[in-house]
Amino acid sequence: MLTNKQKLELALTQYRKWLISLGLKLNNKGRVINNHKGFDMPDYKVSDSIPTSDRMVGDTYKRTYATQLPAGKTIGIAYNKGAYQVIDSSDFKTMGRKV
Repeated sequence: MLTNKQKLELALTQYRKWLISLGLKLNNKGRVINNHKGFDMPDYKVSDSIPTSDRMVGDTYKRTYATQLPAGKTIGIAYNKGAYQVIDSSDFKTMGRKV
């Protein structure tokens, strides 16, 4: 009957024999000698991307656009278009509903 320590040593010697059969070299501690330093990384750099606010240098500030709307007008979303349009304030309250 083998003890756990003897079973482990037997498994390690069989594993090392298998590594040697694959053509790998082992050091005196039974570890694989690896001289491979990796592959050269290809340079996949492309042109610089569009600068965004998280990568801008210097002071960044929120741009505000001052517009003067005529009295009684407001800005609303154009129906089913995704754009903005200038509409009457009274029409803004009833947008999307038939009156």
